[in-house]
Amino acid sequence: MWLLLYCLALHWIMAEEPQTPDVPVPLLDDLMIHPDYLGAEDPRTWLRRQLLVSHEKVNQTAAAAIGQRENALWAAVRKLRFTASNFGHILSAFYKKKKDF
Repeated sequence: MWLLLYCLALHWIMAEEPQTPDVPVPLLDDLMIHPDYLGAEDPRTWLRRQLLVSHEKVNQTAAAAIGQRENALWAAVRKLRFTASNFGHILSAFYKKKKDF
């Protein structure tokens, strides 16, 4: 039984790297190596402006990313972003850091 669970747990590691289709929103990985980011006087402000997404783009992305685990776009768009799934961890880290000071 454990072997079956182990194999299922590693399915995503063993799977071939999926090709990401055209992405309706900017990906953080791409922005972090963009020449404008690297040469910006204030990289944080530049990055924040690039990450702003309209409601229309959110809806386009949601429609294109249906399927979650089987959808490469879903994983690419969520990577390194604040989402409902990881917001609890973000808050915990914030409160821990605040408590340490």
